[in-house]
Amino acid sequence: MEFSIGEFVERKMDGRVGVVKKAEPYNEDYVFYVHFRDDRTDDVWAGVTGAWRRHFNLHAHTSSKSRDCDGDYSSGGNVYEMTTQERCEEFGDLHFQQRVVGYTVSLHGHGELKVTPEGVEWYETTDEGYRATDVQWCSDECPAERSWQRDHRAEAMGY
Repeated sequence: MEFSIGEFVERKMDGRVGVVKKAEPYNEDYVFYVHFRDDRTDDVWAGVTGAWRRHFNLHAHTSSKSRDCDGDYSSGGNVYEMTTQERCEEFGDLHFQQRVVGYTVSLHGHGELKVTPEGVEWYETTDEGYRATDVQWCSDECPAERSWQRDHRAEAMGY
């Protein structure tokens, strides 16, 4: 099933936002019953999966670099997505961003946080070097990414 009960969705034909109240199987698909949040009645509108899209489609692309006594490391291609619970909350996009920043920022070190509407940058000095993470907010349809990691010292040594 594409959408969860309680999730905010948009009707594709006009962008009206509502909450999924019920879902039923229908001809190898589902019908979703949605109550529009600007509607003061108890009316619900029904439509199959193709009539709706997620209202909250925010996700985060992250990459990081670090250095310690063993050398330099980097990673990227990591994508964090909103949870079902976040997609069902009125301010779920903000809760999602707070969660990702919470994963990124260390409360036990000394660092610098730069926040912009487009993302977050974290730089932290450590006993043996540094740790830096870049987060970019994205709401576009993105091709599937594969996460990757590099150990630069091991590569230089031919491992």
